[in-house]
Amino acid sequence: MEFAEKIKQYRAHNNWTQQEVATKLGVSRKTISSWENGRSYPDIFMLVQLSDLYQVSLDDLLREDHEMINNYKQEHASLAKQDRIFTISYLCNVVISLYFLWRALFGTGMINQLPPLGRFLAGVVVGLLSVNVYFLLSKADWKNQNRFTQVGSILTFIVVTALLIKLDFTSFSGTPYGIGAGFGRGFVVALSAMSIVEVIWLYPQFKQRRNR
Repeated sequence: MEFAEKIKQYRAHNNWTQQEVATKLGVSRKTISSWENGRSYPDIFMLVQLSDLYQVSLDDLLREDHEMINNYKQEHASLAKQDRIFTISYLCNVVISLYFLWRALFGTGMINQLPPLGRFLAGVVVGLLSVNVYFLLSKADWKNQNRFTQVGSILTFIVVTALLIKLDFTSFSGTPYGIGAGFGRGFVVALSAMSIVEVIWLYPQFKQRRNR
């Protein structure tokens, strides 16, 4: 018997309506209907909730429904891939954060001493790592973070930005070139602060995904 038929029978056995089951699970009635009609499958968390609600084992729920088992295998593979991408992105972000800190403290003299090709390649690497800062931001699970993490991230960004401005903005010119240069330095400071914030506050996610 397929999963959809099983959960429909379990619900009928308990004399529950779809709305009652939806309320117990904290989902919409439309979601329950979709599961029972085989249009979609619950995620792993909801599958455990269904198992507890109907007091049946996961093995009983999944047995004989090969399509559903394949769906979970694909879902697991997709999540594993996302975790690997996030882990690599986080490690790259650690590298660019160290560069930004070095740049704020000691300047770019060492890079400027490289031959033209070396400066070009260094610029390309720094550029790619900088893009990674925004990529990592888009892959992070910010919505499910608690208020302490959200507020802490914002405060850290403000403090780090202020410190980097203090280190980087030694002088400012009112000329068009000076204004342009100021905007450029401001962009680098914001990017640097964001990178450092991600290293600090995304570490728990990095640790969780790396070990999952």
